Amino acid sequence: MTLALKDFPDFVEAVHGHRPFPWQTAYLNQAAAEDCWPDLDIPTGLGKTSLIDIWLFLLAWQAANGRERTVPLRLFFVVDRRLVVDQAHEHARTVQHALDTAPADSVAGRVAQALRALSGEATALEAVRMRGGVDWASRWLRSPAQPAVITSTVDQYGSRLLFRGYHTSPRMRPIDAALCGMDALLAVDEAHIALPLLTTAIDCSAYQRTASHRQFAHRGVQVVSLTATACADPSRPRHSISEADRQHPVAGRRLNAQRRLTLWDARPLGKDATASFAQAAEQAVDTMLPLVARPVIGVVANTIRNARALFQRLSHRTDMDVLLLTGRSRATDRDRLLDSGLMRELFSGVSPDRERPLVVVATQTVEVGVDLSFAGLVSENAACAALVQRLGRLDRTGAFDWAPAIVIRAGVQEPQDIPVYGEAAHATWQWLAEHTPVVDAGTVGAADVRGGLEQGLLVNPTTLPALLHGADIRALNMPAPRIPVLHQTLLDSWTRTSPAPVPDQPAAPFLHGINTAPEDVQVLWRGDLPLREGNPDWDEWAARMAQVPPHPGETVAIPAAQLRRYLTQPTAADATSDLEGAPLDNTVPAKQKRPSMAPVLRLDMQDNQWVPATEPHDIRPGSTIVLPAEYSGHDAYGWTGAPGNPVVDLGDFPPRTTDSAPTRLEAQLLALLGGFDEETLRATEAVITSATARLQAGKDDETPTDIVSQLLARLLHLLPLPPSGDREIGQYTDLLRQRLTTLQSVTTWDITPNGRSSQTGHAIWDASQPARLILVPARPEPTRAERTAGVGDDSADGSSLTRPVPLAQHSKAVAARAADFAQRLGLPADLVAAVDTGAYAHDCGKHHPRFQCMLCAGDRLLAESLDEPLAKSGMDPSDHTGRRRAAHMANWEPELRHEALSSAAVQQWLATNPEHTRGLDKDLIVHLVASHHGHARPLLPPVTDPDPIDVTCTMPDQQTVTVNSAAMGTDWTGPDRFHTLNRHYGPWGLALLEAVVRLADMACSEEGS
Repeated sequence: MTLALKDFPDFVEAVHGHRPFPWQTAYLNQAAAEDCWPDLDIPTGLGKTSLIDIWLFLLAWQAANGRERTVPLRLFFVVDRRLVVDQAHEHARTVQHALDTAPADSVAGRVAQALRALSGEATALEAVRMRGGVDWASRWLRSPAQPAVITSTVDQYGSRLLFRGYHTSPRMRPIDAALCGMDALLAVDEAHIALPLLTTAIDCSAYQRTASHRQFAHRGVQVVSLTATACADPSRPRHSISEADRQHPVAGRRLNAQRRLTLWDARPLGKDATASFAQAAEQAVDTMLPLVARPVIGVVANTIRNARALFQRLSHRTDMDVLLLTGRSRATDRDRLLDSGLMRELFSGVSPDRERPLVVVATQTVEVGVDLSFAGLVSENAACAALVQRLGRLDRTGAFDWAPAIVIRAGVQEPQDIPVYGEAAHATWQWLAEHTPVVDAGTVGAADVRGGLEQGLLVNPTTLPALLHGADIRALNMPAPRIPVLHQTLLDSWTRTSPAPVPDQPAAPFLHGINTAPEDVQVLWRGDLPLREGNPDWDEWAARMAQVPPHPGETVAIPAAQLRRYLTQPTAADATSDLEGAPLDNTVPAKQKRPSMAPVLRLDMQDNQWVPATEPHDIRPGSTIVLPAEYSGHDAYGWTGAPGNPVVDLGDFPPRTTDSAPTRLEAQLLALLGGFDEETLRATEAVITSATARLQAGKDDETPTDIVSQLLARLLHLLPLPPSGDREIGQYTDLLRQRLTTLQSVTTWDITPNGRSSQTGHAIWDASQPARLILVPARPEPTRAERTAGVGDDSADGSSLTRPVPLAQHSKAVAARAADFAQRLGLPADLVAAVDTGAYAHDCGKHHPRFQCMLCAGDRLLAESLDEPLAKSGMDPSDHTGRRRAAHMANWEPELRHEALSSAAVQQWLATNPEHTRGLDKDLIVHLVASHHGHARPLLPPVTDPDPIDVTCTMPDQQTVTVNSAAMGTDWTGPDRFHTLNRHYGPWGLALLEAVVRLADMACSEEGS
């Protein structure tokens, strides 16, 4: 099995159906020859996403030819937008599917074989999407040696790189940091709008290079910026298009697309910027439609408010189809929108013979990472770089004889007061006005419109460099954010994840710059949070959230400052955009220095509890916030930022819904989902109340199964028919009907929550709320992910599994898996041996008799009669009550850590048996054992054994060591050891060594060892 660089064009054609552009092949050869990743200065539309193909092929090429691996194992593709469609993720999924299905003797098959040999995994490539509200999975990679493409936002990647992963538990943060900061290639798309992250990542790489261990010093994150706007460090090597690209039949046509730009001044239409923009944009759309070659026009607004104002005007018209695209939308709403016929048509290509034109109204979400091609473009005036990006969506393939673009200036404002872009937008307008005429939008005459549009300024990748030559580029674009310096002291504090320092430095300024909007919060709405006389019942709210926990599909990312404003001043103008890191006006009106805030719930990540949030300062960046549905603020298209109708509660519809997901049957919730009228609402409430009363009565002549089955049938009968057309995507009748139909397939229902058979569900009610019923289908045989739930790092013991596993068996399995990971990562033999030793000894503290009693469900006699100690109990991982009961019966303190005893035993063994670990890093072995559940960075929890006893632990080579459990608790030698190891392996290098052991432990626990 061999691969040659000349096979790359055949690989691209096999995967994507076309040959690469000349610049792509040239970049591959340059990266291979110089062993570096130059920045890309490539115009939009010429396939910068193909960096994925280039990276992947080079990784396989090195593996197939036995070369020393210098290509990183993971590619992070970061875009500073919240996209409706993530083109990079879809690109990666296409490659993943092609590798999974390629014949072994094909070029794609040989690439797949090389990647599988590299990782030892069945999957050649993993495609992971890590975006707020999409995927908060703590286990987004099972192996540190798995080649993967991870698409992400700035916040999601950057916070993980800095050991402060948003929506990640503190104990999982070191693993995320390791995967993001070691053996990683960071590709920042349109890097000129993500300079703080780019700068911070480069600083992180520089700090990793200071590691005294040479191999780890050169395995930190590598950075490449992808931008058509030359704003990156001019000293870095750059790769651009060549004459071969200009002569290429496809690339050349795109480079010379006939995009003609005209300026329209809408200020005479009124002082209100939103109203005048909407009016002028509608006029521009009507002007363009008879002239364009294909009936599809895009309109890009600077704020969600302006986009919605235009959408509201156009959606009432019957002579066109209208689509609204914003990035700040719940994942479920976004997915439903993507499944709509209009979106599928838009991405597959609009037919020239379309009966009615299609108008797409959008925000900045379409500027980057979305492969859309409009026949005409209308844009609100913005900074130069933003306009260049928007023009990249106009005649993207160069297929038309000409394609008009109209830029609209609206509202009478001082330059510094222009929303989002400020003085840069004003300067851009003035510069454009020097090159093309300005038309008064209020006096446009139909007779000379075509001539005016055809004579507009020619703006394409070929003409733009000459146009911009000599212009004051800095004035035409938003000022670069002030980026704080990443000092060593600050980095050291971030590496301390358990316990974290207090106060803790937020990561946001290092991801978006100083004086910008704070990072987002995740917001969701629930329709069953009662307000009694305007006041919340906090205990009831928390209890209901515990019954149906939140899931990523029902959340949307909103700037923390904007949510504070909405909850304190819901009628204030919302200037939220889809431009991440854009400054927001955080001032409070003079007459309202301390505005009262509508009460909401906040998830305390530290304690995993729902707590009240009643003051603006309670809305903390990076947190999860729950609003009652009646607060409004969101609809089927996304965040509205304005009062309106109640928000549809999507809590019962998690992504990849399983048949065991709970479903709340409450009239008001069902009414929002189904679009009920008042009569249907009252009928629904009556049938639920009746069913609940019958379940409580428990009469002999009808079983719970009969009652629930009849209830579901009546609810399905009451449901209106699903809506038709894309104008009514706010109706969720189809989603609700599917869920109720799934519940009907459960053949047996019980009224107790103890049923565990494969066909028995249970119903839960509250006697004080007769019109509310929760149906929970039976839990099927646990999936692999569910089996892991009890062995994660957030539980006190991390030892539940669906079947018992002997300790010796588990120790051997984890050691073998960790050593395999280490070898596949190319670590030197001494580190492989240290990892093997630490992995074998990581659970030796579980020899403690009371811990064994806990694993036996609190049965002391059973624990004493075991043939050999257990590593995993046979308890259901989801039965938290049973596990707490077992710990109580075994007299095992909930916060007592078995790894503390393991660490003490290993230290004693190393001190008394130096010959067994000669030449190995003993500090590293101790740290790997102490930190294998995410603690000991740098301290273990200060919890000691209240009843100390001598415990005999089995070590590698079947040696034993006896240690007193009084050694459990804080190890005060830990901080010095942690500091020394960070300097030797680098912050991310040490985290990677931890991740090798921890991911091996999780994988073996998941598989039952």
